[in-house]
Parts: sequence; C-alpha cells; structure tokens
Amino acid sequence: MKSVATLAFLALCVLLNAQMPPALVNAERAKILEGIKSVPKLGAPGPVGIWGQLAFPILSAPDKDGVEIAVGAAAAYGKGRLILFGQNAYLSGDGGGDHAKFIENCAKWAGNKVKPRIGLKGVKGAALAQRSLMVEEFSAVEKKSLRDYDVVIINTQGVVSAEEGEVLIDYIKGGGGIIGGMTGWAYGQTSGGKDLVISHAVNQALMAAGLANTDMSAFDSVSSFEARVELPAMMNASDAIAAIKKQREGGSALTPEQMKQGMNAIQIAMAAQPPNRSNLRNAVASVLAAKNSNEPTPSPKTPLIDTQHSTSRLRLSMETRMLRLMSAEGIKAHPAHVEFPGKAPENAPRTGAEIAITPSIPGWHSTGLYAVAGEPITVTIPEKYADKGYAVRIGCHSDTLYHLDQWERAPDITRSDTLATSITKTASAFGGLIYIEVPGRAKDDEPFTAAIKDAIAAPLFVLGKDDDAKWKEIRKRPAPWAEMACDKMIISFPREVAQAINNPSELMQFWKAVVEAQDEITNQTAERTRPERIVADVQISAGYMHSGYPIMIPTSAASEMTTLTRLKFPGWGFYHEIGHNHQRRTFTFDGTGEVTNNVIGMYCYEAVLKKDWLIGHGGITEESRKDHIKKIKASKNKWQLWKSDPFLALTTYIQLIQEFGWESWRKYLHSFDSAEYGSEPKGDDEARDQFLIRYSKIINKNLGPFFDFWGIPVSSSAKAEVSQLAEWMPKGL
Repeated sequence: MKSVATLAFLALCVLLNAQMPPALVNAERAKILEGIKSVPKLGAPGPVGIWGQLAFPILSAPDKDGVEIAVGAAAAYGKGRLILFGQNAYLSGDGGGDHAKFIENCAKWAGNKVKPRIGLKGVKGAALAQRSLMVEEFSAVEKKSLRDYDVVIINTQGVVSAEEGEVLIDYIKGGGGIIGGMTGWAYGQTSGGKDLVISHAVNQALMAAGLANTDMSAFDSVSSFEARVELPAMMNASDAIAAIKKQREGGSALTPEQMKQGMNAIQIAMAAQPPNRSNLRNAVASVLAAKNSNEPTPSPKTPLIDTQHSTSRLRLSMETRMLRLMSAEGIKAHPAHVEFPGKAPENAPRTGAEIAITPSIPGWHSTGLYAVAGEPITVTIPEKYADKGYAVRIGCHSDTLYHLDQWERAPDITRSDTLATSITKTASAFGGLIYIEVPGRAKDDEPFTAAIKDAIAAPLFVLGKDDDAKWKEIRKRPAPWAEMACDKMIISFPREVAQAINNPSELMQFWKAVVEAQDEITNQTAERTRPERIVADVQISAGYMHSGYPIMIPTSAASEMTTLTRLKFPGWGFYHEIGHNHQRRTFTFDGTGEVTNNVIGMYCYEAVLKKDWLIGHGGITEESRKDHIKKIKASKNKWQLWKSDPFLALTTYIQLIQEFGWESWRKYLHSFDSAEYGSEPKGDDEARDQFLIRYSKIINKNLGPFFDFWGIPVSSSAKAEVSQLAEWMPKGL
C-alpha cells in the first residue's frame, strides 16, 4: 500500500500545481517495471498523450530523430490510478516474453494491492490467471459492477458512451484502478467513421487524469520496448510547457534535444484534446504571449534555421499546433501565409458552390474553391452523413516540416476537420484549396451534395467537363492555387503557372495515359479507386520529390509538370514517384525499393511518350550500364553492392527487358494474380526465389547463372526448379 508520506506529497503536488519530481516518477515506474527486461511491440500501436501533474510514461521508444514516444503511460488521479496503452493487445498479457509479468505488475500498481481483484471487459484473462491472479469477466460498465474489483482492465476500443466514461473516472477518483488500451488511429474504422477526439466519450473522461489515447501512429521500426526506469525529461507536455516558459522568462536554456523532446510531447498531448478549449491549450497559449513584432517569417530566401532561430522556430511550431485545434471563430490569418501558400486578392468576391460527392471515390474531392486565410467557411452535408468519417480539408500542402533543420515555410499549413455535424464552420490561418475528404469505408454510400459558402473561386480544369476554350476563363479565377483533374490524376500548382498553360486537355490526357500505363503493366487497373495526386510545394518533408497521397514535388518543378510539347515533357522524377505508388511487396524485395519503381517509370517512355525508354536518366545510359557491369565483376560482395546501388541493380532489369521485351515484365507482374505460379511470396527470400522462377518460366530460359552474375541470392531449390531450361546470359557477360 502506498505510504502516507507519498500520498501527502502527491496531494501537495496537486495543491501547488506542481509536477511530480523525477525521483518519485522513477520510483513509481520501477515498481511497474520490476523484473521486466523488455515488452514486445504488439500490433501497430500509437502514442499516448501525457500532460497530467501526476502522469508519466512507463514504456517508450525513440523515433528516427531520437525523440522518445510513449506507448504506455500511468497517472494517479484522486485516490486511484490509471494506466493507458496505445494498443489494446497490451491488455491481455499473452504477447510472449515479459508481457505477462508486465501486465501483472501493472495490475498490482493500478490496483494498489499485492493481490488485486481484477475485472476484465473485452480482454482475455488466461495469461493473468496463469500467474495466480484473481480475474473475472464483467459485461456492463456500471458502478455496482465495478465495486467488486480493485482494478479493471478494459478494452476501450468500442467503449464510447458518456455514461460509461463518467462511471470509469468516478471509479478511479474513488480509489479504483483502471488499465485501458485502444488502437486510436483505427478508431475511425472500428466506429464507422467517428472522430476519436470528438466522439470517444471514455477517452475524454479519462483525460481528467492527464492521459489520453491519440489517433496518431508511430513505432514503425520498433520490435520491442526496453524496460527503462529512467526516461528522458519532458515526455510530459506540462513539464515541457513549464520548461519552455521558464526559458522565455530568462531561465536556463534548453538544449536542441530537450526542445525537440518537449515539442514532441506537446504535439502528442495536444492531438488528444477535443475542440473545446482546454487547460493544456491555455497553458500553451500563455507561452506564446508577448510576441515580438519583428519575428522573422520563413521563406526560401530567409529560412528559419534550427541553430540560428531556435526561439522563432519554437514559437511558430507551437502556433501551428495550436491552430489545428482552434475553432473557426478564434483563427486569424497568420503572417507567414503571405510567403506561402500566398495571399488571396483582397477584392476577390466571396462565393460558394454545391459540390457533387461520389463516396465510391475515396480521398480528397476537389471543389474549385479556396479558403482565404483567417476567414471562416461553412460546409453543409446531409445529416445522415454527419460524423461518418467525412471531413473538410483546407490546403493541399500536407507535408509537415517540424523535423527539418531548416524551414522555408511554416511547418504545418493545412487543416482537416471532421464533418461531425451537418453544418460545420472552419477556417485556416494559412488559407488553401478546399476539399471534401471521403473515407475509404464510405464506398457504399449514395452520392450527395456538399454546400460550401464564403470562399473564393480557384482555377480547376476537369478533363471531359471543360475544354481548352473554357480554360482561358477558368484560369482567371483569383485564388493563388490551381488544379487540373482527370479520373486518373489531379495536379496542384501555383496560379502563375496556370497562366502559361494553353493545352490543358492534351496535358491531362497525357497524365491519364501515364497512370493507366503504370496501372496496366503492374496489373493494378482494377485496384484503382481514386486518382493519383501531385502537389507542388515550396518545401517538402523529404527528398527532392516523394511518393504518397499526394506525391509531393518542389514548386520549381511545377512548370515541368505542366509542360507538354513535341520537345519538352515531364521527366524521370514524376514517373519514378508514381512508380513508387505502384510498387508491391511481391516484386519489391530488399534492395529494390528504389529500383522496381524505376522499371515501372521507364515503361512510360515506351508506352506513353513513344520514345527510347533509356533516355530518361544519366544513370541508365550505355556508358553507365557498362560501368555497372565492371563494378559487379570486380566486387567481392556482389549482393551488398547490388542492393546498395539502385542504378547498378536497375541494369539487371534493363538487360532482361532489352532481351525479352516489356511483355516479359508485364507477364511477370501479372503472374502474381495467376494460380499457375502458386501463392504469393512471403518475405524477401521467397520474393527473390519467385523472381527467378517466374521470370525464367515466362521467358523459357534458366536465369540462375544470370542471378549468380549479379549476386542476387536465391535458394538451391529455386535454381533446381528451372534447371531443365536452357541457360541464358546477355552478350558481354
């Protein structure tokens, strides 16, 4: 049982509005982690937001930048205790390793007893029962049912009623213990499209303890969580806010690592806050007070650099995170919007439109409207589609830049609001093109109309609906950003680029053909449910361009994207990124992440541009390919070289296509949908084996010696399967 002295100290912390000292946090965490070396990563967990005075992380792992993120956290509240996990699989204790012992420790800590009576709801109890714990399932979250237990372990994925939330927080306040968990990012899927922050009443109720699940994802590269009694400071958002405020008032300067850790904790905690104002947001707002009128604005010419503008970056970082949570009435135009995405003409007439929404097409639905920075817009949808996962998005520049050492624009300039009611008012401090976001699960909904008011018109050309003559009027619309669309591709670019385009029909027919060509050769035509998107941005989150939805490119490449003449056309990078979106694990094994997409991209030169398919890049010229062959011949570790040099590896595929034609590549990619070649590969070893077997059978040649030459490892059984075929090697090898 907790000592009287400890109880008194915690009460004093609450009274003085002070955080728990590190020594006490470590002591409590040590109890939970006693006898534990590590806990496996289970499923695809997300981070837990932490900000309460008596709240602290218990399990965490660093992200790629070394910033710690908690998958589990604990808190004291009233007379009781709470533990939350970012994945409901942690609740049962049956994940292997130290998992069962860990949950036993959690139950003893939360129940504040050596042998607590444990109630289970939506949780398997076999692993706990095997550890001689008293476990019992219960069905209803009611005061009378909870009285029988010292601690309740509850899967909160489907617990959503306000009444249940009140019962649970009152139970903790009165001295009970709760261990809860959910996969927050999946709540929209499991709830039929509801928003976690808005609709999950239990999550909101437990926030009183200063913990909450978020809808964020994390831990992609983590295999297990090391049990560490000492974790970095400032994983609690309130600790971070206090430290940042102290620095601003002349206190000790924070290190860059501390600042990143603190900002990360604030971001995660704020992601859990509901739209109405909260104490946490008020605390963040107080840190942002007394803004310097000479605060620099990021731009390509005057970027905010980590080592030179730490204070300005801190302010801007917190401002952008706050803006995501503010209601429309509180949002004003941010000064940084003038630099990017640009200032809308003040005299542009405010207008609206009724937008036809086809739910069978998921993703962003373009509206041809633009939200002026700081000005509210109103969106109306049918009542039956409210809180079903539909959202209104302002801005296409969805890349966030917080992790970059240099900012050429504000780090987060878009906003997406769930259409939780039939009428939604929202605004953006940066402005942007307006979209209606359709969730994938809505494919069976009937088409409907979304009405949008108080925006300005944006240039939007739709192939098949508009023609080149009409475009000459469309491109005069006043918004700073324009779009062109067809059923396979939508491109977004600055208005000034739009003014130079005179052949929009031909241009979008070209982009339609590019996507269709890649769809066809990769056997993904039937998979396509929405158009690809390409968005130009002054600064993107990674690389020169990157794949995804949307594909991101620099604004400097926007003119290339929209130029199609006899002599000029969009180049390699575009087909490369679209190719990434067409890669599948069946034919993309370790070392080919930047290779098979280029094979798919090269096909566009052949099928769409009707040009020599080896002209696209300096890395595939005849001279380059000869150099690659020399390198692989001289290498002592061919496989290591092959998988570390994408253009050298690409030469392997080029030789196959030069000899056996694009039809061989098509048949290979289509073979994964044919029972003739057996089941799909599981893992990289099988993928390499099947590359050898399938391609050899398709071309009726034994490629074993060819694979050996390039150092691609395959099994002896795979080689044996094609050994009866005539061996083939390209000339010169």
